[in-house]
Amino acid sequence: MGHIKVSATRAEQTPAEWLPVGAQIGSLVNTWAGRSDIVAYVGPGAGGPTPACFNPALSEVEVNVDLSFGKGISPSSIGDLLDRDSLFNWPKAAGAIFHEALHARYSKMDLSMASKELTPSEFNAFMSLEETRIERLGVTNFPMNRIFLRSCALDLVLHDINENIEKADNIRSIATIAALLSARVDAGSLDADDVVGINTVVIDFLGADTFEKLQSVWRRFQGIENALNPLPLYNLAREWDKILRDLANERGEELDKPTDMQIIQAVISDIIKEIEDAIDMIAIAVADDAQDQQQSEEWKQEVEVRSKAARQDREHKKIAEEIFKNTSEAGNTNGSNSRLEKIRKPEANERAAAVKIAQMLEKAKYRERDEHEIQSILPPGRLRTRAIVQNAAYKAQGSMQVANPWRRTVRKHTDDPTLSIGVMVDISGSMGSAMNPMAVTAWAMSEAARRVQARAAMVYFGQDVFPTLKPGQHLDQINVYTAPDSTEKFDKAFKALDGSLNLLYGNGARLLVVVSDARYTSVETERAKYWLKECDDKGVAVLWLPFCRSPYLHDAMELTRGTNTVLLSDVMDPADAAIRIGTAAANALTKIGSKNAA
Repeated sequence: MGHIKVSATRAEQTPAEWLPVGAQIGSLVNTWAGRSDIVAYVGPGAGGPTPACFNPALSEVEVNVDLSFGKGISPSSIGDLLDRDSLFNWPKAAGAIFHEALHARYSKMDLSMASKELTPSEFNAFMSLEETRIERLGVTNFPMNRIFLRSCALDLVLHDINENIEKADNIRSIATIAALLSARVDAGSLDADDVVGINTVVIDFLGADTFEKLQSVWRRFQGIENALNPLPLYNLAREWDKILRDLANERGEELDKPTDMQIIQAVISDIIKEIEDAIDMIAIAVADDAQDQQQSEEWKQEVEVRSKAARQDREHKKIAEEIFKNTSEAGNTNGSNSRLEKIRKPEANERAAAVKIAQMLEKAKYRERDEHEIQSILPPGRLRTRAIVQNAAYKAQGSMQVANPWRRTVRKHTDDPTLSIGVMVDISGSMGSAMNPMAVTAWAMSEAARRVQARAAMVYFGQDVFPTLKPGQHLDQINVYTAPDSTEKFDKAFKALDGSLNLLYGNGARLLVVVSDARYTSVETERAKYWLKECDDKGVAVLWLPFCRSPYLHDAMELTRGTNTVLLSDVMDPADAAIRIGTAAANALTKIGSKNAA
């Protein structure tokens, strides 16, 4: 078998155009294998003559894209394999990749040692039996991926048979086919109906008694979960080879010498024909099952998302209610040590700043996707094989009814003029020197929101969270607070804003403005990263204003790295930089809108 390598020969590098796909495959394999050290070599011809293989000595998975995805396939036509929907577009390739991930997860034995402990024939039996042991574990622990294994199993075995047909010279060759195909029914990766014809040919050649003995071996082999102690597996490989030797002795043959090649070739030819017929039937069944499973997974995911959203919404609304219940009295800082230090009317340049910011927000475009499913007789789209079978039945009955075999989703972009703005202001000690520009920024954003008829809410956060603007209120003066707190409750502050504005699951354009240097505890840093990612995923634009200069920008840059957050790093006076703040806010909206519309 060529799916798991014994040698420590390093593969070539992935061609540059295949690097993105290689990175996705590497990520998939590591996820399924429960590891983080596996690299992928991907491209035409990668992995040699097999669709995919795994090299445990180098922790490398190799995927021949011509054999896995199709001859002449281009990287751009594959799509994002980290999106599970894409795996259903390439079930055979997904199955081949998943199979190698299972080797990486469960084939923990030292193969070089196994090759020394066993005779060549015993080692070949050992490797063949290992193919279905890992799949049984895969089906048990990853049942939703079973459809991918079923989709690729016969193709993989057929490829191996065709590659090694000239070496097939005795009953071991037929027994190996039984280990690779018949055993997959017990492993759970194939249905019994998938191999009925194949089993008939195999049993006719080996005999029912021998087949049952071999079946007993592969079932026990598959039942061994811990491969760190390979001795039980060695013993079963030896038992397998002994069964075949006993059969050869009964027939008066020498197992280690070639027998009548015409007989073996004829049997294998019959098996190949049965495999090819089974592949056609499985292709139709898997295509329909894949569509049903994909839809089922989407429904399940939607239910889980809605359930999570409902729980989260209740929690955040409760926190918002507690935080915003005392907003009538300026200076009420709840459990924070911050105090209202100064109250003043905005100056002319600050009013002008708010107007400019409002103008920039008004120009910001936010586009959401409206999805419609279209079914048609002609492509493009995803082929619905069940509809093809239905059309054949309609034609046989003389019916004029037609089922549409092609399905695709189109997305219509629509503008939504509504805007929600949440503002979080850090009042920890490290932000003391920035409290005046932060106060001006807070007022300017609230005034700009009022001018564009946006919903706005604002909280200050330190060792506790207190509100300075409730949705529906207007901040008519600049309130400068002190910043004496020793820590920052970012998580609580975000939940309060989300609970008051429904930022994550709301409609329309949603903007979060964070005024902070991001110098948090490790726990709050992780929560901040989590909420920024949630904002990305849910279409919330984020503008981050640290109000500090290098080298103190490191924390803010690290926290926002890898997100769509717009970091405006060198603004100290919001009145003088109003256009830049407004532009950055508009860019944040446009950036997240473009991401969602892609």
